[in-house]
Amino acid sequence: MDNRPVGIMDSGVGGLTVASVLRRRWPEETICYIGDSLRNPYGERTPEEIARFAGEMKDFLLGRGVKAIVVGCNTITFNTPASFYEGPVPVIGMSADFSSLPKTAKAAVFATPASIASHSHRRGLERTLPGAEIAEVPCDGLANAIETGAPEETIRGIIARCIRTYHAEGAGAAVLGCTHYPLVRRLFEELMPGTVFFDPAERTVEDAMERLAAADALADARGDDAFYFTAGTDEAAALMAKVFGKQMPAAPAVL
Repeated sequence: MDNRPVGIMDSGVGGLTVASVLRRRWPEETICYIGDSLRNPYGERTPEEIARFAGEMKDFLLGRGVKAIVVGCNTITFNTPASFYEGPVPVIGMSADFSSLPKTAKAAVFATPASIASHSHRRGLERTLPGAEIAEVPCDGLANAIETGAPEETIRGIIARCIRTYHAEGAGAAVLGCTHYPLVRRLFEELMPGTVFFDPAERTVEDAMERLAAADALADARGDDAFYFTAGTDEAAALMAKVFGKQMPAAPAVL
């Protein structure tokens, strides 16, 4: 057993969707979270910037004694070198295993421009749905709108424009390829009725916990969770209350 915390990193608040899966399914684990809300959004940054910022968050979490790090951010996962995942502490990126998706002639992936440019989700969909038409939808500005608490109609308008511009209508299945997007899943479902939406967070957390279980490093007693943000702690605390159903402390962090 290992009661050290599990680290989770994100460009802002999106990784809270990953943290909520961990809390719901493995309640005995302690969470240490870092969100770089000061420099969000990452989706319009260069791979070099993304890798540098991610390295700083990794060091932050390692400095707090975590036993593993879950990268709760698709943009980071698909824009960091292999060396980022090396070292004595396991680092687990967002999953591109879409094997549970239903068979369909057309699928879509909604993600940040940086994630779309990597085509990582597309390759995962091609393995699962060979021959299917795949619409890659770079949702420019959506993660930032969610991060900053934009009005619902503004967010709905961004999603609707992306669906229309990149011809995602009629997709039988769609991947929410940014951890911010499940926070507004209802809007996606309203705009694309009949589409089955997939959130990779569940599979990602399962991957992480399978690795810890194999190393006999699961926890048997939970400690105090810690949530750090580089900006906007009040806004983050309000969102955490919605995600977790109770008030959670949000502390400032400097990277």
